[in-house]
Amino acid sequence: MRHKLCIFTAAVMLLIPIAAFAQQTGTLAGKVTATDNSLLPGVTVEARSDVLPGPRVTVTDSTGTYRFPTLPPGSYTVTFTLSGMQTVTKQAAVQLRAETFADATLGVKALEETVNVTATTSLVNREASTITSAVSSQDIAGLPLGQEFRDLLRLIPGVQVTPDAVRGPSSGGSGQDNVYQFDGVNVTLPLFGTLSAEPATHDIAQMTTTKGGARAIDFDRSGGFTVDSVSKSGSSTYHGQLGIQFQTDRMAAALNSGQVSRYEQNRLWADMNLGGPILKDRAYFFGSFYRPTNNRANRANAYGTLPDYQGTRNEGFGKVTVTPRSGALVNFSWRRSHRFEKSDLFGAFSADTTGTGNESWLNIGTLDGSWIITDRSYVTFKYTHFANENQGRPDTIASVVPSTDVGTLLDITNLHQLGRLSVPAPITGQTAYNAFIQPLINRYGYVCTAPTCTANTGLPTGGGLVGNGLQFDLSDYFRTAGQIGYNVTFGRAMSHEVHVGYHRSV
Repeated sequence: MRHKLCIFTAAVMLLIPIAAFAQQTGTLAGKVTATDNSLLPGVTVEARSDVLPGPRVTVTDSTGTYRFPTLPPGSYTVTFTLSGMQTVTKQAAVQLRAETFADATLGVKALEETVNVTATTSLVNREASTITSAVSSQDIAGLPLGQEFRDLLRLIPGVQVTPDAVRGPSSGGSGQDNVYQFDGVNVTLPLFGTLSAEPATHDIAQMTTTKGGARAIDFDRSGGFTVDSVSKSGSSTYHGQLGIQFQTDRMAAALNSGQVSRYEQNRLWADMNLGGPILKDRAYFFGSFYRPTNNRANRANAYGTLPDYQGTRNEGFGKVTVTPRSGALVNFSWRRSHRFEKSDLFGAFSADTTGTGNESWLNIGTLDGSWIITDRSYVTFKYTHFANENQGRPDTIASVVPSTDVGTLLDITNLHQLGRLSVPAPITGQTAYNAFIQPLINRYGYVCTAPTCTANTGLPTGGGLVGNGLQFDLSDYFRTAGQIGYNVTFGRAMSHEVHVGYHRSV
């Protein structure tokens, strides 16, 4: 009795509606009939793809239907074989978090022949009320998009993209109602619900957007949308790519806003990747490296020439796909990005030592897998890690050591080395005050030039900033999550799929 009670308690705990996120896979299903529209049970169906180490094989049931869950998105060759019947081969494109249907009709084998048919991916999911759209890597490569993940949001059908670079398009609701997933990892900024992470798009194989008809399994927010992507994988053959893009300052009109500020910009993007088999029909690998650089030169303000802006980012990615046995699939991936910017921010009346830069680190890791137990049940698991560490920092750091000892004097002649100094400006009618601050203006002020200044042209002027950047700004966010789920299908002519799972997120 106690043993049965423990099993019942465990079952109840698993049925608690806790959010569970989907696998980075799709489903291939269909029905096989004869030329007279009669159902064909016992047909052997094989699905084979470059993105899947080894083929998947199943047999149609008594209703002539088959189903391949948890397939990596990609192009598949599906072969239908039954003794005494023609062999039919179809090409099908499995999409991320979508179901592709590939039906087949087999005729009596008169001659040794194979019928090749191209399957189409339906825009309508027959078994869900969600509105889903998918974009392939070919579409991403062929469209004039930017380099960052947020640039893909422009491809969401029926959604207006606003200049707000943080919240993204709202899909009829607040931008904070959206959920952003990169390679299945929730990169939505904790506490704020916005998109701040900026991984590159070079490794994305597919992007899928779901809006409307929120699913209880994934707890999609009905007020917005959920955007997800799946990264590229290795294949049965070795493939590599090297790309370089550049934009010099002479390829765009130079920004010139009078004598206060001006700059010219040079940009370079370099990326490379390589993928292939580790063990034939068992394990594939894929790795990439991305390095964008940005340099702005010839900048100046009221204090004169400023240091060149320098921005560099190094982003590496690795992924391993393993099928330890038929019907089992395991993926492990890790992405790390380090971004460093120097001399990013200057005011129009700030000295060259007051510049502020940024440094950030982005880590996205995932371990997921699935195991098909029977043709009607399978288990999935997933562990994800997201960390986004950001640090705003002065370009020049004061070396002085503060002292609170009695009798310590402030070094008036070297205030620019002690931190940040706001140079005082004269006040009309305050003769004594103006006389007191004039030495400070003479030493730390900027030379006033026309047309900004007309009364004291060529003379030092107060109101500027000298010294160092104001502060260090640390903003670190992370999210770690794990889940396990069990799916089983009941019924034949009318089937129902039941999902039981447990999810925990910190």
